[in-house]
Amino acid sequence: MKFDIDPTFKPEPGVSQPADVPRVRALTKEDFQIAMEVERFRCPEILFNPNIIGIDQSGLDEMVGVSLRRLSSKSQSLEEQMTSSILLTGGSTQFPGLSERLEAGIRMIRPCGAPITVIKPRDPIFDAWRGASSYAASLHFAEQTFTKMDYYEKGEDWLRSYKFRYTL
Repeated sequence: MKFDIDPTFKPEPGVSQPADVPRVRALTKEDFQIAMEVERFRCPEILFNPNIIGIDQSGLDEMVGVSLRRLSSKSQSLEEQMTSSILLTGGSTQFPGLSERLEAGIRMIRPCGAPITVIKPRDPIFDAWRGASSYAASLHFAEQTFTKMDYYEKGEDWLRSYKFRYTL
């Protein structure tokens, strides 16, 4: 009503006011469809080129290369072991062609002939959860983790010097 908007409003006598009734139309099949055009290709492309949306960050294939470069350069066998077992997990791995695109991107930054294998599990959405739950149930979990209380008691400097003891 007009009184809700302007409390001083006084309707003129004899003048009919239009009803504030929204116009309703019947829903059709088109109301429940979403047209996907270039978005189908641009959304997954953000994983490889985040600068498309203004994020100054490396893409997925470049981050794999950065991670491999951070390994000790003396350990060539470890690098080959890592690149021959790249595991994709999560909902984004269900984009068509993602594993092939990642493998091609890694091939461009690795030495020619380096073994590269990208693996996608049967159920990539829950696979990370299953892996984390089995890791949490392992005997090594307590040795390889720290608590929030440890952080509060010992501080940030302790965390920097904390030795992560992971086994490959």
